[in-house]
Amino acid sequence: MRETTIPFSGFYESIHSGEIDCAIENMLSDSSGRSPVSDRISDEIWSHTGDVTAEYAREFLADFQTWLAGNCDVEVKLHFDELSSPRSYNFTTDRIFAKLSRDSVRKLYRAVDKALLDKVITARFTSYDGFSSFYAPNRAAWGKLDDWDANQVGTILVALVRQSGRTDWEYEIIEDWSGKGLVDKWVYDALDPKGKRLVKLASYLREREERKYR
Repeated sequence: MRETTIPFSGFYESIHSGEIDCAIENMLSDSSGRSPVSDRISDEIWSHTGDVTAEYAREFLADFQTWLAGNCDVEVKLHFDELSSPRSYNFTTDRIFAKLSRDSVRKLYRAVDKALLDKVITARFTSYDGFSSFYAPNRAAWGKLDDWDANQVGTILVALVRQSGRTDWEYEIIEDWSGKGLVDKWVYDALDPKGKRLVKLASYLREREERKYR
């Protein structure tokens, strides 16, 4: 099996962090968007929310695989490996790693436009002030495809996404999650016992407040 990264904007001030923030807000707001919960209780709930990002990343990878088949006409099996999160978001963001077969790497490579791939490689790996690349910014220097590492294979996926022309592709992947309440469920499941008790308190306060408007 080979390893790859997948295109993903991470959990820092992104569409994905926004989805998680919205899920927590949904727990605290009534049908009109008002929150009868004090800031103190709200902050307490936030502090007792565990790591929801791992489950989120698994689901994103699964749906990305489906999206790839539908929009890039290439079907491969991607197996979740890990979510890597930085200690600080100053220079990098979260990354999703996956496993795939050698044949799948070759299938991705055959599907990508090589001229576009070369442009992506140049853009991603050319050094500049504040960034020193560990990779040559040209495909010819990368050697045999079977020797490419996770970052190099992942560059093929970045190029395929751009090749699709779908600029809102991340939103397309997660757009039905809200309707199904999936992120809300993942956030609630990630709460520790005290966090769940606080959510029940917030639910009681919300229902009491809503009765005033009936």
